[in-house]
Formats: sequence, structure tokens, C-alpha cells
Amino acid sequence: MKKLLFALAALPVIFAGCGGGEPAHETDNHSDEPEVIEVVIENGLESYDIEEILVDPSDGPWTDNRIEDILKPGDRVTIELEEEDTYDIKIIDEDGDTYTVWLVDIGEDGYEWEVTLADMDAEGEQVEVTVTNDLDSWSIWYLYASPSTSDEWGEDRLGSEILEPGESVTFTISSGTWYDFLAEDEDGDAYLLTEEYIDGDFEWNVSFEDMDSSYPTSYGDDTDGVPVTIHNDLGDWTIWYIYCDSVDDPWGEDRLGSELLHPDEDFTFYVAEGEYDIRVEDEDGDTYTLWGVTIDQEGYYWSVTLGDMD
Repeated sequence: MKKLLFALAALPVIFAGCGGGEPAHETDNHSDEPEVIEVVIENGLESYDIEEILVDPSDGPWTDNRIEDILKPGDRVTIELEEEDTYDIKIIDEDGDTYTVWLVDIGEDGYEWEVTLADMDAEGEQVEVTVTNDLDSWSIWYLYASPSTSDEWGEDRLGSEILEPGESVTFTISSGTWYDFLAEDEDGDAYLLTEEYIDGDFEWNVSFEDMDSSYPTSYGDDTDGVPVTIHNDLGDWTIWYIYCDSVDDPWGEDRLGSELLHPDEDFTFYVAEGEYDIRVEDEDGDTYTLWGVTIDQEGYYWSVTLGDMD
């Protein structure tokens, strides 16, 4: 009732203020729409079109292209971001050349970048990565380093070596990109380091804090698939490496890992049914290769002889 009396009492004032016309309405300028942050990219590449623009948080991988149409020289495009953050921005021109700015703090005022040829990324220099085994009494049998954008781990960086506790190994990779690192110990446990931006020499001390029990390792009790058995019939020569990969793929990881296949011994691993290329390499560096092998539900057996040498 108090609200009704107050509203009736206020009516004359409202009508008086409006000259007897319609009651005045307050304009509500408040909007629930979130404010967007604008990133403006201008093509200053002279005669080169921009075909892709990637803008992503620095702590994550590259995602989708932000533009639908080609950005011609002299043109500008505005990209809307939903929140303030630290971002990386990559431009890709019609020739596939890239132009990247890293770790840009973009706030409510947004960001503008006129991309010029002087911003072109240089080819990555080779830098050293040193990995140290800090796992007390556990040896590291496998070690991988791969760009974060890749779906494959690539070659085992240890080859036929084992990284004993307290020991270190050094290898080279290209700088100027994000990398993931994986180590696997003798017990099949995995240790992961992901999304590391490499811009110079890098060190990783593998410790138990890096263990990731959810990650599937490449060896151990995994018997999914069909068996492939390699028999060493090379006389006095030991087999150091075994590769078995789909005919459409490059050579992947060494199936032997840190093991050696001595004369008259067998080694069995498992793959899905399909067409494969199989290669073994002996202690002298000689290779023996089978191309386009069909591996069905019965698996496959290969007794490698000197007659199979490439």
C-alpha cells in the first residue's frame, strides 16, 4: 500500500515536468553485453597478401585462423577478443612466410600491429637441450622432443643408449617454437613437460614431480593389436634398431628402444592390422627393409638374413 500511495503522489510531478504529455522514461544505458577487446592488424607487406592470422593465449597452442578473407596490402582487419590476457600473434602470408610477436599483454585498450617485411620470422637457430635424470635409482629408457603442434613424438633421442640416474644427454632442436618433452623410465612411467617455448639453450631435470600416470607409454604390457616378430638370422651381426610404420607415414620410433636383438633371438611387438614398411638396422649401420607388407589378424614373422640387406 505504501508503494501505491507513493506512486500516486508522484504522478502530478511527472505530468507537470512533461507539459501534460506522456510520462518521461529513463533511458537505461546499461548493457549486459560483454565488452570486446579489439586487435587491429594492418597489412604492410608491400605486395604480399596475408592469408592467415592466429591470435591465441601464450599459454596455449595455436588454434583457428581468425580471418575469412585474404587481407590485401594496405588493408586492415579487426579481431575481437573476449578477455584481457597475454597473447601470441602469428601472421602467414601467401608464400607461407610467418611473422610472429610473442607474449603481448593485451588489455582493454586493445592492440594494433602494422605487419612489415622486417617482422618476418628468421629460420630457427639450432639450440641445445640438456636433459638430466633426477629420478634417484630409475633409468630413463626413452626420450622425445616434439613441436607442440605435432601429433607425433618422432625419434627416440636416446637411440640405443640408457640415461642412468645423475647422467645428462644433450641434443639440438630448432628455436622459435613451442615444444613438448616426454621421458619414459625402465618401469614404464611417463614424465611430461609441455608447451615450453624454446628461444635458446634449454635444460630439463626430469624428476618425480613431472610424472604423468595418465599418459600411455610406448612400451610395457601393451599387447593391443596383432603380433609382429623379428628374428635375427644375420650370423654374427646384432640388430640395433627396428622400425615398423604405416606405408603412408615416415619412420617413427625405434621398436627396440634400449634393447638389442642379438643373433638367433626374437623380438615381438604389436600393431594394428594394415599395410606397413618394416626396416631393421644392424650394428654396422646396414639396413634391411620390407616395403608394403600386409599385416593381418595372423600377425607377421620376419627372419632377417644377410640376403635382405638393402
